[in-house]
Amino acid sequence: MRVDLVRAADVRCHAMAELRPAAGVTAVVGPNGSGKTSLIEAVHLGVRGIGLRPAGDARMVRDGADRLGVRVEGEAGGAPSTTRVELARGGRRIELDGVEVDGRTLRERWAAVVFIPDLLDLVKRGPAVRRLAMDRAIELAWPRFEEHERAYRQAVEQRNAALRHVRRGGDPAELDPWDDQVAERGAVVVEARERLVARLAPLFAERAAALGGDRPASLAYRASVAGDAAALRAALAEGRRRDIERQATGAGPHLDDLDVALDGRDARRSASQGEQRTLVLAFLLAQAALVAEARGEPPLLLLDDVLSELDRERRANLVGLARAHGQTILTATGADGVDALADRVHALGEAA
Repeated sequence: MRVDLVRAADVRCHAMAELRPAAGVTAVVGPNGSGKTSLIEAVHLGVRGIGLRPAGDARMVRDGADRLGVRVEGEAGGAPSTTRVELARGGRRIELDGVEVDGRTLRERWAAVVFIPDLLDLVKRGPAVRRLAMDRAIELAWPRFEEHERAYRQAVEQRNAALRHVRRGGDPAELDPWDDQVAERGAVVVEARERLVARLAPLFAERAAALGGDRPASLAYRASVAGDAAALRAALAEGRRRDIERQATGAGPHLDDLDVALDGRDARRSASQGEQRTLVLAFLLAQAALVAEARGEPPLLLLDDVLSELDRERRANLVGLARAHGQTILTATGADGVDALADRVHALGEAA
C-alpha cells in the first residue's frame, strides 16, 4: 500500500492541508500546536474511514466549519486507489474509486498500523486495552474478523439483558439460547486470537531485539476458558447462578488477556518506561509484518510522537525498521533529529 497524495479540508486546525509522502519515511515536523497529529489523523480517516480516536471523530471538524473532507490517492490491493471521506457532525460519507461504500469495505482495501502515545497503555494498563489491541490487529490482517467480533459482543450484551430479566423473576431457561450464541461466537474470537498471537509472538520477539531491547520479549494469549465452544458453554452453565446475581456474563473472551513479558516476567511490573515503549513499538512492527504476510502487501505506518523518548540509536533503529515494514509517516519536532533519518520532511509552521 502506498499513499501518494493527501488533501484535507477543515480538519481540526487545518483549513486546507496537502501532503505528498515519500515511498519510504516521511517526517511531518513542526512545533507543538502546528497540526502534526491532525495531519496524521486526516491520513487515517482517509484510508480507514475513522479517526485515530473514533469516539471523537466529530471533534475533528475545524471550529466554525460544517464538515471536513479528506482525499487520498495512492495504491492498494495492487491497483491505483482513490478515497474520499466527508465527515459532518451528523454522519459521514465514504467513496472508494468514485463509488459510495461503507467503512468496512474501505478497511478491507486499506490497512494502517498506528502509534499514538495512548498506546503505551498496552503494557501498563488493564486487560481491556490488550484485548482491544489483539482484536484490532486481527482486523488489520483479516478484515472479516470485524463481523465475528461484533456478533460476539452483541451476544454478550443480549445475554446480559436476559440475566437482568431473570434476576427480576424471569425463567432461567431463557438463558439457554444465549449461552449457545455466546459459546459459539466466543469460540471464533478465541480461535482468531490464538492464531494471531501464535504468528505474532516470534515477530514481536525479533523486533523487540532489533529495536535495542536488552532482554528477550514474549507474548502469550491467556484465555479465561480453555477449550472450544463446548468448554465455554459448560463454563457459562456452571457460572449461571453467579451471573444472574451479578447480571453480567462471567466467562468468555471478553475477559481474556495478552501476557507481555520481558525475560519471562510480567512487563507491567518489570519493564521500565523506556522498555514499555520499545515493547509497544515491537508489537506494532510485528503487526505490520503480519499484515504484509496476510494481505500480500505492506500496510501504511502512521507514527505520532514516536521519537521523543528514544535515544539516538533507538530512533535510528526504529526508522530503519519502519522503512522496511512499509511506507511510514511520522510526526516529530525539530529537536528529534529526524531530518537525517527521513526520506522526506514536511515542515509545518506555527499557525498551520
